[in-house]
Amino acid sequence: MQWSALVVSWVMGGCMLQESVGWDPQHLIREPSTSFKVYVLFLMVVCGATSIKLIRIWRAAPPFRPSRRVNDPNYLKLLRTSCRSLSHWIGCTFLGWGILAATTLYDFCNGMMMEKTTERAVILFMLRDFSTALSMALWVALFVFMVRWHVIARIERLPD
Repeated sequence: MQWSALVVSWVMGGCMLQESVGWDPQHLIREPSTSFKVYVLFLMVVCGATSIKLIRIWRAAPPFRPSRRVNDPNYLKLLRTSCRSLSHWIGCTFLGWGILAATTLYDFCNGMMMEKTTERAVILFMLRDFSTALSMALWVALFVFMVRWHVIARIERLPD
């Protein structure tokens, strides 16, 4: 306990020490918004759909082994369809993040207009939330992109 944090209060002839208590904004825990929870659910669905596509491809031709389905037109169709679908999921992930960002910014601005003063901590919370949402979108998009890259590599290894 620091001496500068102590406040001496003389109450009824006795000496009573009190510690001044401050709050640390780094350790505040805020409940995520409903839109953010829906967005996290959406990201889980994207990861699930990508994993299902990858498992289908690996079931058809196991990874890290020479493919026996080189001349199979159904296998090539599966790879091309998966590749196109994964491209759509990447775009959808970024569109979802954009919608979340726009909605959050709109709600934030409405809240600021209702208040007469705005503290810096509120702005920092908003920026931290945007950063978290963008990071999550980028990790999911990276996962989908890597699976798409894997599918394209399999297509390129097939003879024409």
